Amino acid sequence: MKAVLFKSKERFASFRNTLEEYGVECTVLDFSSQEWIDHDYSDTDFLIYYPSFSYSSNHPLALFQVCDNLIHLNRAYPHLRMYPDPKIIGFYNDKYRQFLFLKSRGYPIPETLPLFSEDSLRLAEEQLGFPLVLKNRYGAGGGAVFKVYSRRELLSYYRISTLDLFNPGSVRYLLSLVSKRIFYYHLIKARRMTYPFLSPPLLAQKFLTLDRDIKTVVGGGKVVEAHWRLQADKDQWKVNIDGGGIGEWSRVPQEVLDVSERLARDLDATWLNIDIIPSGGSYYITEFSPVWHHYAFREKPSFVYKDDYNIDVPLEESLNLEKMIVQSLMA
Repeated sequence: MKAVLFKSKERFASFRNTLEEYGVECTVLDFSSQEWIDHDYSDTDFLIYYPSFSYSSNHPLALFQVCDNLIHLNRAYPHLRMYPDPKIIGFYNDKYRQFLFLKSRGYPIPETLPLFSEDSLRLAEEQLGFPLVLKNRYGAGGGAVFKVYSRRELLSYYRISTLDLFNPGSVRYLLSLVSKRIFYYHLIKARRMTYPFLSPPLLAQKFLTLDRDIKTVVGGGKVVEAHWRLQADKDQWKVNIDGGGIGEWSRVPQEVLDVSERLARDLDATWLNIDIIPSGGSYYITEFSPVWHHYAFREKPSFVYKDDYNIDVPLEESLNLEKMIVQSLMA
């Protein structure tokens, strides 16, 4: 078999080693050069690109290699099997498109209102109350997600998303960005500025008190891995692992398995990662993605492994991301 592997900041070496282990003839290309445009993919069986954000994750062009380049290749060479799955690339890192799909298909989601206008702000205040969760259209890892306590604060974020910068709220927002240590980390060490704006429509969401959520990975129509992300302390309201949450592999409710597999079927997705939060005895989908990251088996000693974990695929296998993906593309 023949594969094309695109260079990436993360997991590139692991994918290359896995392809070598399976005896796959591998051509390495790079989206930063011109060569990939002229390359002939007609005798290539599959393609792998594990993307990372070219800019901060809330930048509208954060994933242009995925959303432009991979979609182009899929159209030009429809026989190519790909990771990420081209059928759902259009949803990648776009919470608004995901909301429209989930809402129209009747999936359980937190009560959500897109902020199309200032009238939407009044509606959000009436229906959702404060505090509410405000999500930028683009963003990953809990970035550009805010807990909003007042209409004044909500209006400030909304105006930023419409590029109305000549008001006190917008000025306060921009000043708060440059006062944070992470701003200077990106500026000095990574030599890039964090994208300071927000993109419409912002999504206002009812605030649900929780101490955990759950991530599921669906491959070939079945949940092959799932783990809880636990609150590290009582003041933490976002439980992303990168933001300090604690991973736990333990029993996954049947309702979570069912809704995850149903969503993968409706999207016709080969691989799908889903975030789900429990609240009031129900489970709500917050977002999904064709690309996901998780830690290797026993990689983080702080993670919890419990005996009641009820997914059929052993964790030693399901946490080997590269091997799972290569096997599915070769099948």
